[in-house]
Amino acid sequence: MNARHDLLVVGGGPAGLATALHAARAGLDTIVAEPRQAPVDKACGEGLMPGAVRHLAALGLHASGHPLTGIRYVQGTHRVQAAFRHGPGLGVRRTHLHSVLHQAVSEAGVPVLPLRVGEVRQDATGVSVPGTGLRARWLVAADGLHSPVRRSLGLEVRNRAVPRYGLRRHYAVPPWSAYVEVHWVPHGEAYVTPLGPELVGIALLTGQRAPFATQLQRFPELAARLPAEAAVTGVRGAGPLRQQTP
Repeated sequence: MNARHDLLVVGGGPAGLATALHAARAGLDTIVAEPRQAPVDKACGEGLMPGAVRHLAALGLHASGHPLTGIRYVQGTHRVQAAFRHGPGLGVRRTHLHSVLHQAVSEAGVPVLPLRVGEVRQDATGVSVPGTGLRARWLVAADGLHSPVRRSLGLEVRNRAVPRYGLRRHYAVPPWSAYVEVHWVPHGEAYVTPLGPELVGIALLTGQRAPFATQLQRFPELAARLPAEAAVTGVRGAGPLRQQTP
């Protein structure tokens, strides 16, 4: 059987959509499978490093957000920081970035099928999705942290490390720095990303399970800047975060 498409991208998040856009502009007959309607919000640090900002510009795309000067690490009274040497980064809401990429893919004529792909089959001439008639010469699995495609292809590797989880929330407070701040305590980190004139994103990474408010209190200096009434989104979580492949 001849391939019906050149490339099947499973997963229509920012990574999958950027891949599909590059492929379509390179002349490949590309299709994306993504069951959720755009934009999709997920637990995310929401900071684009300078390289990602340049890649976005190379695609001819613009996302609005807050310029990022560099990275600052904070542990108690200790501070160390470094500015980016090759242009600024960008703090940008994941939903906004997703919308920008989704629109570009649509304008490029790439179909985004509302299809959940849980299994793929591979043979000498390509890949197919059972029960759908969907077939392509190549596959990109961009279906996330707990990729069903990775499992279906036997690429899942058990990770014996202590599992770590991420929690994210937004606060309507002015950013106090143009740096991404990483606050350290013995059992985790808090990532502070400026996202707009009156918005910061807080992402907590830890191996200990506890509610967001409990975790935040482990960072007293940070918690003092973030009153509960300033929270403007609910808590989203993800994990375990570290995944391995053969």
